[in-house]
Amino acid sequence: MELSEHEARILQELEDDLSADDPRLARALGRAERLRLPVHRSILAAATIGLGIALMAYALALRSIPLGVVAFAVTTAGAYATSLPFTWFRRHRRRTPKHDDSRQTPER
Repeated sequence: MELSEHEARILQELEDDLSADDPRLARALGRAERLRLPVHRSILAAATIGLGIALMAYALALRSIPLGVVAFAVTTAGAYATSLPFTWFRRHRRRTPKHDDSRQTPER
């Protein structure tokens, strides 16, 4: 369901007012929708958990305790990766420098 032109204009005015009144809150709200768990990370975590369970079944078939410990570690790592907040991955990702001219001080 699309917004009418009048509703879209009112919404844009509200966003502009918020940006002018409280820029930090406006940035936080604008960023909130991007903080959802990425699909590729969910798939990777599910695959890791599945691999750990398969290794556990194989370890049980072979009656191998060391392989069972490794399988448990792999399963736990997959579950842990799922529980990490998205911001942790953003902080530890390789950063590229952003060129923001508004922060530079003018030359004298």
